[in-house]
Amino acid sequence: MIPDRVIRLRRPRIARTESADPGSLAVAVRDAARFDRGAISARAGLLAAIPVAAVLALGSIAWDPVAGVTMGAGAMLVGIAWRLRGGRPPLALLGIDAFVMALSTFVGCLTGSVSWLHLVVLFVWALMGGLLVSLGNRGGVIGTQAVIAFVVFGRFSQPVAASLALGGLVLAGGSAQVLFLSIVRGPGSLREQRAATAAAYRSLADLATASAETSTLPAATALDEARSTLSSLTLFGDPALMTLRSLVNEGHRLRIGLSASHALMRPEPAIVPLNRAPETADRILRLAGEALGLSARAIEGDRDVASVLRSRVDDLSAEMDVFAQSSDTAASPLTRRLAALAGQVRAVAALAVAAGESGTLRERRPRRATGGLREQATADLAQIRANASLQSPAGRHALRLAVVVLLTELISRHVPLSRGYWMVVAAATTLRPEFGATFTRGTERVLGTCLGVGLAGAIAVTLHPAGAVTTVIVGLLAWAGYALLPASFAVGFGFITAVVVFLLNAISPDTLAAAWARLLDTLVGGAIGLLAYALWPTWSAVPARQALADLLGAQRDYLRAILARLVDGRRADEDEMRRLSRGARLARTTAEATVARSLSEPETRRIEAEESQGALAAMRRLVQAAHALRLDAQEDPARRPLPALGALAGDLDALLSRVEAALTVGPDERPAAPALPNLRARYVAFERSARGDSRAEATAAELDEVVDAANSLAALVGLEAADDAPDDVAHDAPHDTTNDATDGAGRLAGGARPSP
Repeated sequence: MIPDRVIRLRRPRIARTESADPGSLAVAVRDAARFDRGAISARAGLLAAIPVAAVLALGSIAWDPVAGVTMGAGAMLVGIAWRLRGGRPPLALLGIDAFVMALSTFVGCLTGSVSWLHLVVLFVWALMGGLLVSLGNRGGVIGTQAVIAFVVFGRFSQPVAASLALGGLVLAGGSAQVLFLSIVRGPGSLREQRAATAAAYRSLADLATASAETSTLPAATALDEARSTLSSLTLFGDPALMTLRSLVNEGHRLRIGLSASHALMRPEPAIVPLNRAPETADRILRLAGEALGLSARAIEGDRDVASVLRSRVDDLSAEMDVFAQSSDTAASPLTRRLAALAGQVRAVAALAVAAGESGTLRERRPRRATGGLREQATADLAQIRANASLQSPAGRHALRLAVVVLLTELISRHVPLSRGYWMVVAAATTLRPEFGATFTRGTERVLGTCLGVGLAGAIAVTLHPAGAVTTVIVGLLAWAGYALLPASFAVGFGFITAVVVFLLNAISPDTLAAAWARLLDTLVGGAIGLLAYALWPTWSAVPARQALADLLGAQRDYLRAILARLVDGRRADEDEMRRLSRGARLARTTAEATVARSLSEPETRRIEAEESQGALAAMRRLVQAAHALRLDAQEDPARRPLPALGALAGDLDALLSRVEAALTVGPDERPAAPALPNLRARYVAFERSARGDSRAEATAAELDEVVDAANSLAALVGLEAADDAPDDVAHDAPHDTTNDATDGAGRLAGGARPSP
């Protein structure tokens, strides 16, 4: 039977899944028609459009229209790379994009005179570009634009010098976009970053005063969102951003500390003496919550709140001193946890005031980044290598993209279309690793192309533009396209399509013919891309199940290391804990993305919605409880060994091992498994052995959530739970804890995962 707690987690997921089942294609079309008015930014659109018009005019005047159009195309594509992502311009990413497009232009032009060589290199180029989707949206944008540059400019076969010159023009246009944005964007007010960080601290303030059963997920999500606003490579070394990053890091520690404090205050088992302790602890948490709420206001720049915040922190410190000096609570785990929490709140209060007062141009002058770029590049290369396999969704997408691009290129050479290379571009940009994203993007391109062709035709018929008027029209259309692109790809792409038409008009004034060719080629290329996916789909159910198993494996490694330190009494190594925690976090990011991709696919091909969503929820509970145990293992140097914990730790690892194996296959493919270890009986045995030892009782309180989450996972995957077994195991276990502990500790020390 699935526990009630799991059922409560699953019900809303079921409702959303059923409501999304009119059909995956219908959902894809609906997503293509979305329009988010809040994402429109006239200022950002203007900033991205100015370099496009400027280099078009400068190149046409200084050299010739071809040079102007080539530079304009480079600036336009770099602008698209920014506006597709939204937010502040990621200058490092845009610079890389400009360089990669210039290199693609050079290689495409240089190989164009040798047909077979050009096709071979095109295949390799598309394969490499497809693999970049393993880096997320930033990699996908660079990979796609590399293919576009190779295909479009590779049509012009040139010798080495001319190829280098053409690539230089593309680089000049893209670099002009990057240079202009680096100047005009300025340090900025950091409004988005401050607001996100403040929202995270309001979530922490709510968590501080909530009940012990309240989920920490809202606070974790808010902190993740705040971290994402601070993650741009262009923000390295910014002093004001350093303070906000410190606040986000402190926020993650606060979340874990608050969770651990709530666990220690649960009424059973009685971990703290009764008298005044619970009331005083509640008062401390209430003051901490008020201080965190005031810190949120200070982060947003409310300078009037600083004195009130200092007063609240002083009240918190005074209350904590009284609590710590009480003879009843002085040595309790709760006292140590609340003392650490109070210290963190004091540090946060100082950082919050500093964050609210910083931000002048002098304070925020650029500083040279340290080794962050090198570390990011190393991590990216490792990620690409890990996905260079047909077992990876990114690897299968890359192969399909390369084959489709090559075939479409061959088709375009044998059909009577004036600009057949647009077919190849349309096919390449339509294909995505996911079913839903492919058909959504295909629909968006069709809608956008129709809009852009109609708009360009209407302007051409009405104004008959030429010369400087064309440059002005390109600038205005680019402004509208960039401003609208984050709100709706279809609408924004419509204006970008019109920009392309008028860029070509600057070379050969025949707007209507260019617009018609653009529409026809895009429709044919988009249809080829959609047909290719329909004939050669890559479903994500198997990778999604494996990603869930990998996530549980990473959490097992993390939990095993923590419990091993508690069993032998050694203090946890901070570097090891950080590495294992980061591994679990990255595995969760991968699992959530892969499961979401699978759930966008047709119902008969997707992963089981209830099981996957329930497993993600249960594993979040598991890792949150592990975080609380980690704090004890790291921060308590005087902790004595807990050998009685070895039996529970060993059985817990064995159960999670079987769940991990079950997650890798579908429900119908799972073989019958023997009864699982009785975790609840083991837990009861450990709890009994811990009575009278406040530190062991605190550990038992936190382990209760671990045991419940592990049993929930077992129930979700259909394994037989042993918690309904007779209680003789629980009664007998205290007499056997020495042997069981030795066996369990041996399994933990071995490091290897038990075989399912």
